[in-house]
Amino acid sequence: RGADSLGRDSTWRSKSATAAATRAFEEWGDTPVETRDAVIEAMRQATRELTPELSRRAVEETGLGNVRDKLTKNLLCANKTPGTEILRPLAFSGDHGLTLTERAPFGVIGAITPTTNPTETIINNAISMIAGGNAVVFNVHPSAKRTSAYFVEQMNEAIVRAGGPVNLLTAMGEPTIDS
Repeated sequence: RGADSLGRDSTWRSKSATAAATRAFEEWGDTPVETRDAVIEAMRQATRELTPELSRRAVEETGLGNVRDKLTKNLLCANKTPGTEILRPLAFSGDHGLTLTERAPFGVIGAITPTTNPTETIINNAISMIAGGNAVVFNVHPSAKRTSAYFVEQMNEAIVRAGGPVNLLTAMGEPTIDS
């Protein structure tokens, strides 16, 4: 056990990941959309800066793909995954009155990542899920667990710096294929 840069002990990636994400979700629910946008932009920027390292780490750890393609995929996901802009209310009227549809968060979402594109999947899922007001528990592929854990930690640091709660993203400590 040791402390990460947010002062959390190593249990943040253990079976308590869901409990930690639930606490973050409860805090996140009161966060204004303007702050969500700032958090998402901080995540995008951190991913852009980390992309060369993430791409290299993923190829080295998994033995799959190549760095050049992972550079492209990570940047594509960081730059193009929709955020809160797609969550606008929708209103329509007709013969039977007015209907207003507003999106609401699910809560804590469990997400599984593949070994082939671990960091690309994390940034894509993280942006889209937290934009909707949710928290995420990642169960990453065991063959990419070190790279994935590092990236989730880096994303949490970006989230906190931009005004979001600690543990909005968590990961299983010892992911397995069964889990």
